[in-house]
Amino acid sequence: MRAATAVSPVNLNAVKMKKLLTRSLSGIVYVALIVGAILGDPVWFTVLMSLFSAIAVLEFRKLVMPPAGSIVQKAIAATDLLTAAALPLVSLGFTYTEALSERNFSIITAFIIVIFAAYPLLRFTLALYDRSERPFAMAARSVMSIFYISIPLTLASIINIASSAFSWLSMMMFIMIWLNDTGAFCTGSTMGRHKMFERLSPKKTWEGFAGGLFFSLAAGAVAYMLHLNPDFSLAAWLGMGVVAAIFSTWGDLFESLLKRNLGVKDSGKLIPGHGGILDRIDSLLFVAPALLLYLISVYYIAQ
Repeated sequence: MRAATAVSPVNLNAVKMKKLLTRSLSGIVYVALIVGAILGDPVWFTVLMSLFSAIAVLEFRKLVMPPAGSIVQKAIAATDLLTAAALPLVSLGFTYTEALSERNFSIITAFIIVIFAAYPLLRFTLALYDRSERPFAMAARSVMSIFYISIPLTLASIINIASSAFSWLSMMMFIMIWLNDTGAFCTGSTMGRHKMFERLSPKKTWEGFAGGLFFSLAAGAVAYMLHLNPDFSLAAWLGMGVVAAIFSTWGDLFESLLKRNLGVKDSGKLIPGHGGILDRIDSLLFVAPALLLYLISVYYIAQ
């Protein structure tokens, strides 16, 4: 018998450092893409969300659906991906509000209606010709990919466009999500004792959640002190921090539910050290819709 090859502590540490460096560099690139898109023209961010939407839906399809074999199944895949890419682009019509005439607004509204009417009509019709074992289940998963991924990213684009009127909201949304993740990890790994959702995420603790919430609230307080948005009170910023922390956690847990049910570790391998796009935007998919509802509430309360 061949003797087992021992791994020296030096080699093991070198592997860990390489993984950490790879994860850090890919994370920096990811953050730089988002920050650069937000600071640039709103079109950049919307196009980025469109790209994320198409890639994430593709990853989702690979997780929950078999490879497209027949012409009908390829048509279904194309329908899902084109819809995923098109939905965030709808928000481009609201980029320059001063340029929106009544006619242009009507065209945008009509385009939105066409997407929401045409997609289910086409997708469900294609299901009739899908000869896979479970065409109804496959159709349901297609629709879920659009509602779970594409619509929230469309709402994130709308929030970014609204940031031209409500300064820094889009940037702070991402900052709060990232700080919540960082605070939860740091606090949970050092002081975590009480399991939060062991069935889905054994490492999540209530102490970690409290740490993430604290970091999000601190970000809101700093935003208020820096007067990033004169129309936002301290309470409004802190409320935004609470929304970001709670829904960021739920978004992460929901993807954990998905992956645990499917028996996979990551949604893909696109981002070295992080997994797929879906692994990186899982929190955003819950925070964006919740934050938009929160901002609408704040606006009406302020009135």
